[in-house]
Amino acid sequence: MDLFDFDFYQRLREDYLQHKNLFVAFDYDNTVFDYHNQGINYDKIITLLRTCKALGFTMILFTGNEGKKLEVIKADLKKRKIPFDLINENPLMPTRKPYYNILLDDRAGLKEAYYNLKKLTDDIRNKDI
Repeated sequence: MDLFDFDFYQRLREDYLQHKNLFVAFDYDNTVFDYHNQGINYDKIITLLRTCKALGFTMILFTGNEGKKLEVIKADLKKRKIPFDLINENPLMPTRKPYYNILLDDRAGLKEAYYNLKKLTDDIRNKDI
């Protein structure tokens, strides 16, 4: 399976070139946190999220957790220096429908999203775009 998708990358690239920003959404459980204690290491994803923030992207935590659990998650993200600007919010308008240019989520093609976003951030940092 090829994890790089040219069409997906091109759309992401075009969004970045047009706005000089991206909305990067990410889930918590099994995306940056080993919810099932399987020993999975999410350091690559966390590093990519930090890179995105350093490039000025808007970071959105999208999670089904709420209440006390959400407070624990926020504290954990801050402790581990995982950036987020918004939580379960649409950055463009007051609506329930989420908006993002890319979503990192273990249930939504995490590996493919990771590789395409990683290529874009590498290209931006290397001044290839």
